[in-house]
Amino acid sequence: MRQRRNTCHRDEIFAGHQSEIQQVRAGPGAGKTRTLVARIGYLLATISRHRSVAAITFTDAAAIEIGARLRRLGMPGGRRLSSGTIHSFCLRHILIPYARFTDVPLPEDVTVCTDKQAREWWDEAALVSGLGELRSTDRTELGKQRKLLAAGADPSQFNAVYRATIHRYQELLVQHEAIDFDAMPERALEVLRTSPETLRMIASRFPHVVVDEYQDLGPVLHALVLQLLAADVRITAVGDADQTMFGFQGADSRYLDHLEQYEGFTTLPLSVNWRSGRDLIAAGLRVLGAPRAYRAAPGREEPGLITEEHAADGDLDVHAALAVAQAQDLIRTGALPEEIALLYPGQGPLLDELKTALEDAQLPYDAEKARKIPPGPVADFISDCTGRRLAGPLPGTAASLPGARSARTVMDLATAWHRRRIDAGLAIEADTPRRLGRLLAQLLDATPRPQATDPADGFLDELIAALDLEALAQASPDERDHNAISGCRDAIAGGLTLAELAGGRAPGRTVLTTYHSAKGREFDVVVLPGLVDKHIPYYGWRGPLERELRSQRRNFYVAFTRARHETILITGTRHTDRWGDTHHTRRSRFADDIMGSTGW
Repeated sequence: MRQRRNTCHRDEIFAGHQSEIQQVRAGPGAGKTRTLVARIGYLLATISRHRSVAAITFTDAAAIEIGARLRRLGMPGGRRLSSGTIHSFCLRHILIPYARFTDVPLPEDVTVCTDKQAREWWDEAALVSGLGELRSTDRTELGKQRKLLAAGADPSQFNAVYRATIHRYQELLVQHEAIDFDAMPERALEVLRTSPETLRMIASRFPHVVVDEYQDLGPVLHALVLQLLAADVRITAVGDADQTMFGFQGADSRYLDHLEQYEGFTTLPLSVNWRSGRDLIAAGLRVLGAPRAYRAAPGREEPGLITEEHAADGDLDVHAALAVAQAQDLIRTGALPEEIALLYPGQGPLLDELKTALEDAQLPYDAEKARKIPPGPVADFISDCTGRRLAGPLPGTAASLPGARSARTVMDLATAWHRRRIDAGLAIEADTPRRLGRLLAQLLDATPRPQATDPADGFLDELIAALDLEALAQASPDERDHNAISGCRDAIAGGLTLAELAGGRAPGRTVLTTYHSAKGREFDVVVLPGLVDKHIPYYGWRGPLERELRSQRRNFYVAFTRARHETILITGTRHTDRWGDTHHTRRSRFADDIMGSTGW
């Protein structure tokens, strides 16, 4: 029988393991990560020591954070915990051990193809199928339909030429003995569907699976979960339908809703927002346009501040100038620059104007995607070593840097390094984690300890030389690692600090990032420029479609709810688009939702 609850405490989530499915609905600032970690810790403490828990996360950084928090609780998990992305779980625990016993193709030397290779193969597939030259909209739609088809959607729903392009691209992957990230969960799902024995073994090893950000992980993950449920695996799904932001990739909040159909289902909502004051919470819900039982933390007297700055008859350049002026005023009154975020919806004129205004004002800023290190295991290892160098022998210091991941111990790092050397075929008999740990300790605990604001170039050179990371990167089976060292050096040439290399924000730099990239983060003050209807929300001459408007509402809701103390709205009545056309409209309807009912 289904069980529905209106409120919950974390103790209920620990003790609720008898439910076949638990769904934790966690709104902004509700302590989702802390709850998820506590749930995993409880499972590790109560299930058989011969069984494991799988924690599937949206990003590698989230997986690392889960492991770090469990270690601080005294529950490292070790081999009993698999914490990683859906791609990591599928490759490590399904494809590599079991694909060889099925007809599902897997390269002998598993190498993830580069983005450049993937684009070339998509282009070739499109030409062969008759689709022709691919536009960006085609690539987005092909990726989305590919996931839906893999999950079992009716092929007749999709354009036949698109289906042929997807099929040819997948043939090219097999032909080139390559695999891309989407192929990992696709092929893992095929293994589970065609091999009942594999499904039983996975279920025996992982009787509990905890999935974070369920609403954004898409149709293939949901199909995998349904396979595991059929094998009596117990699922804990953590997410928030209101924060679905990746619909263009196939994500859909209905997958969360679908779980409610199962026997033994339990909903556990987290209703306290520990981040924001009551006025900010109420305003965010007005934008969302849906009633939710969210409330501020008990005893929090500060209601939160909402400020509107009107750009009068100005265009987006005036919006940008006002946003930067607001940031400067806040800094003059004592605010930390790295705790001020200027958020924008995506590439376009607003971003260009914001960069120009920041540079004209000589206000240091962190346009994060332009300054960060590349993705991949080797770059992540470099980032973790940097965090440990800043934290010292008592992990925790690096985590106090805004946005930084928790620092890892030397032995954690040595074990990870050892595993990477084995995977790359470089390990020798003397390469024990303990010996590697001693070498790392000499490097990471050297005195004097650096400051977070120090340039990162010197430390990176020491790390590469001491650990022979150039050879490790080139021999890695992960294609992303091959350019990791040059990518890190390129980022550092742009002025990267040790704090940034460790995964934190740059001290002394205002944050400039998109609504999407701000998800899961928080700032003291959020500034939202460009609030002109037809720009935010964006729509064409026919007006906004209801489905598109709902999606943009969710995106704006996520951006608005990043603020702890204050949100500043920059509104206006005109804007010039990327094609040079000027539109005279009114202030954004989202700003109307926030301000209109307040009487301000």
